[in-house]
Amino acid sequence: MGTIEVVDGLIGVLPLTGRTIVVTRAEAQAAELVEALGVLGADVMRLPTIRIVRPSEAESLERAVRSASDYEGVVFTSVNGVEFFSRAADDIDFGAARALEESRVYCIGPATARALERVGVRVDVCPDVHVAEALLESLSDEGPLEGRRFLILAAEEGRPVVPDGLRALGALVDTVVTYRTVPVEGADPELLERIGGGVDLITFTSPSTVRNFHGLLDRKHPGHAAVIGPVTAWTARDLGYEVVVEARSFTVTGLVDAIVDHFEGDPA
Repeated sequence: MGTIEVVDGLIGVLPLTGRTIVVTRAEAQAAELVEALGVLGADVMRLPTIRIVRPSEAESLERAVRSASDYEGVVFTSVNGVEFFSRAADDIDFGAARALEESRVYCIGPATARALERVGVRVDVCPDVHVAEALLESLSDEGPLEGRRFLILAAEEGRPVVPDGLRALGALVDTVVTYRTVPVEGADPELLERIGGGVDLITFTSPSTVRNFHGLLDRKHPGHAAVIGPVTAWTARDLGYEVVVEARSFTVTGLVDAIVDHFEGDPA
């Protein structure tokens, strides 16, 4: 019998009851997804596969904070980029809002936009489609880019779609690493064994979570994949996973909604 939910006097079974779902996100960022799945009745197994750490050259990020106003456009590609930029700005008693007040600010995805707004930064452009290609299209739609200066704040292993595309259109581009992801090592062998025995779904929120999960599980495929966006989906399929859930909105909420839709169409 599934877990019973009582809402306004009505009784029903939670939509993810009886489902075992793995969360591979970094420990510091997993809480929202873990809680959302648990509230819906899932048995959530937490297996962080990456850690988010400072860039190897922190001085470059500090220089980027001080010089951001020299660029016509500043591009953020993720929430992590915002957080590390803001932290670097606070460390030198500058502040992200002050650093960016003279520049147009571009970003990928609503979560990144909200992170910027939380630190007082106005977002000028955030395309409806939350991938780098859409942002590049939005930038090119603004008019000629030749000679315009852009600062790209990205992960160490980030895709070069935006900087390469801007350079191809004649823009002057500097890319600064705001953070890097490193694999988690030494995962609990008992947890790995339980997951390796089979689960209903494995959630992936970035290509690095896919690659590192694949390594931790010794290249096994213990369940179907649920992914937050197309780039992560490509990586999962390339490594042999069957992607059965792909979020329409590339956010944690969008991923959870897509998971619920998937299982409601496939009752236990």
